[in-house]
Amino acid sequence: MSYSSSPDWADVEPIPQEDGPNPLAAISYTDTYSEAMSYLRAVMSANEYSERVLALTKDRLEKRDMEGANFEDWGRVKAIQSEDIV
Repeated sequence: MSYSSSPDWADVEPIPQEDGPNPLAAISYTDTYSEAMSYLRAVMSANEYSERVLALTKDRLEKRDMEGANFEDWGRVKAIQSEDIV
């Protein structure tokens, strides 16, 4: 899924990763992973807990091309579930 072309995400301004001018160890992420993370950063920055954030988080955890999914994602799922959103 492309978040940038989805009407459900049109109101979100993605926040790209900023490693600075001289990163110690730049990691080459897939475009899909980078896009999803940019949207995840934006909704986390806005402290948004919603169905679409849960869907984004689950998408990150389930897709093989996003193997960089980490424990922070699981924490986000738990937080959203604790808010009785799902």
